[in-house]
Amino acid sequence: MNSDDPLSLGVVKDLALDLERRLDALSRPEEDPQPPDSLVEAALACADLATLAACNLSRLSGDGEPLATAAVHLAAGATRALTVLVEARAGILEGTHAENTLRDARGALWRADLAVRQTEELRRGQTPG
Repeated sequence: MNSDDPLSLGVVKDLALDLERRLDALSRPEEDPQPPDSLVEAALACADLATLAACNLSRLSGDGEPLATAAVHLAAGATRALTVLVEARAGILEGTHAENTLRDARGALWRADLAVRQTEELRRGQTPG
């Protein structure tokens, strides 16, 4: 990412801090499991992070490219894991709310998978042979 773009860096920092808070809240042992809505919000934040890293990959060079690639894969993996939890807990919701929750989780998963595909296509295009 261009270090001359403080707005872009600020967005990345804010998103990463928000994601850290969400995942920290989800990791605390509690008597009741996290509600599906909280899990969906975390999955959407992870998908946003994967997308943001993938979109900025072509602007990076040196050590930044492998780190951004790793960030895409890590955020996408977290999205997948959270989607599994949403699907397992969506049964506690009723009707349309359950359907919308599952749709949102699957949308986050689709976006994260797209970020991974775009990252891999970009990397293949940069690799000789």
